[in-house]
Formats: sequence, structure tokens, C-alpha cells
Amino acid sequence: MHLLDNPVWQALTGPQRHFGIGDGRARRYQRDISPLAALENPLTTESWAALADIVEVGERIGLSGIRSESVPDGWETEWCYPFLQMICTRKSFRAPSSGTAAPMMRELCLSDGAAMVNLARLTQPGPMEERTVTIGRYLGIFDENASLIAMAGERVRLDGFTEVSGVCTHPDHRGKGYANVLVASLTKQIVERGDTAFLHVKDGNSGAARVYEKLGFSVRAVRDIAALKKVQEMQA
Repeated sequence: MHLLDNPVWQALTGPQRHFGIGDGRARRYQRDISPLAALENPLTTESWAALADIVEVGERIGLSGIRSESVPDGWETEWCYPFLQMICTRKSFRAPSSGTAAPMMRELCLSDGAAMVNLARLTQPGPMEERTVTIGRYLGIFDENASLIAMAGERVRLDGFTEVSGVCTHPDHRGKGYANVLVASLTKQIVERGDTAFLHVKDGNSGAARVYEKLGFSVRAVRDIAALKKVQEMQA
């Protein structure tokens, strides 16, 4: 099995272990960092039981590589979609041919957490919590009023691979190339330190996929990603 077939598991049992909770069958990020979780083996009842022990009733989590028909009783599938898993190496990376002028771009920090959550709620790039910024390098673009209008960052990190995530732009500022600038900057740093950059794009979002392809990303696999809610305790 390739490491990217279960990246969250590889991260939370590897380089990002200190950001997670759980045991040898199920792991998840701390609640104020991310709702992402992973199972050692989604085909075993022991892994699902271990996951139930670290998720509260009514709480939502995100799992990759999970099909809705394999979800056991006690969980509700809120959505499950196929996503393109795209990768970029130092050899394939292509820097943008022309720059895009931005009012201000800087690295984000914990004090930006609330603004990041608000932008994510507006644009829906995926889950974002106030401490998500602590697990990797996030960049933000601000307008002349010092309001956050675009962002992207490093989220899941495992041996040799770093995920680019949280890519979003305020609706009033789309079409200015900000996402391209942010992803290019992050990817350049990732590949120059020797990692392969990867990201996930919902299958059918051809516009986003084309942006990433121009930077040197290519499709490695199609993975199902699901949002699940725990609706009841599992029976012993």
C-alpha cells in the first residue's frame, strides 16, 4: 500500500503524532485542529470501535478511502464524494510565468485563527479550526483594510509528503489569481525541501484541477472522502 492511500493515518502515526489522539487502530487530530481521522483498517470492527471511543455522539469527522456502504451502524454518512488526489514533485513543479499583484501576503499565525475559520465558512474549502494553523505553514493575502481575503496552507504531513489545503478566496476577490500565487509559493517550498506536494480536488471541479495542472500537479488516484457523524454509541 502506498503512503498516500491513507495519508492521515501515516501522518498521525508519524510526523504529526503529537497533534493526534487515539490508539493503534484509529487516530484523529485534536478537536481544535481538525476533524480529520483515520482507521488502520476500515474493514475491521476493532478499528471502528476504536474510532467510536475518540468521537463524541453528534460530532462530525472526515475519513478518506471510505465507501458509504462500509460504514457500520452508529454512524451517519452526511456526504461521500470522489476526489482527485494530485501530486507535484520538484521535477514536475512549474512556477507561474507571471506574477499577480496582491495587496499584502504574509505567513498566518494563531492570532489569525478566527479570521481563517470565518473565511473557510464562507468559501467551504474544507474543515478549518482556529488551531489548524499550528500544524503547518499557512499563507494569507489581505486587502487594504487588513482583512483576510485568500489563504492556503500545509495540513497533513507524512514522511516525504506534504498536503496543500485550505485553498480559498473571498467571493469578492476571485479571478485575481490569488489561489495560484498561494499554492505556487507553498508548493515551491515543499518540493525544495525534498517532499512531494499533494492535494485533493473534488472530482468534476475542472477549473481548480487545471490551475494545479499548470503548476505541475498530476492525478495520482481518485479517493472517496466522507463526512460522518456519530449518532449513537456502539454496542459492546
